[in-house]
Amino acid sequence: MKKITDRFFVGLISGLGGNLAKMAVEMVFNKSGFSKSNGYTTAAGIFLKKSDVSSPYGRVVGILADNMIAAGLGVTCIYWLTLMGKDKYLIKGAGLGAAEWASLYGVASKIGATAIFPVKPKDAIATFISHLAFGMTKIAIAVELGDSRLFKPSNLTLEIDEPQSLFAETEEI
Repeated sequence: MKKITDRFFVGLISGLGGNLAKMAVEMVFNKSGFSKSNGYTTAAGIFLKKSDVSSPYGRVVGILADNMIAAGLGVTCIYWLTLMGKDKYLIKGAGLGAAEWASLYGVASKIGATAIFPVKPKDAIATFISHLAFGMTKIAIAVELGDSRLFKPSNLTLEIDEPQSLFAETEEI
């Protein structure tokens, strides 16, 4: 299979694919009665009053916003992979998903980025788990579809074999 060589394009695809996994996890939690939360409601709350979020147009705004945020986070994921390398990518994806959950659903929500705040503890747990799925899925898609040259930093050393050699004394001339 021919690999994608454009960071932006593979990022969009991986972000949207990761969002499908996030939505699937949210749907499981919603159908089981564990949680009532979902990403598109929170995303709609960025643009709309809480009372408008559940309207038909509010759902459309939420789905658009949620997918645009996911696509953007997919692009940033590619740059993180470039800096960190793609080894142990599922752990890195889970960590990235957790960090995105904490910053977007935690910090940004707390400072008023969305009208859907605060949430119940079960909703917070469900969205955390869905963001783990989001992070792991988007990074797995990126690694699978992206050309390996995208993930090699051009001027960064991934590992220094003998770090003490960096501090070796130089001869005076």
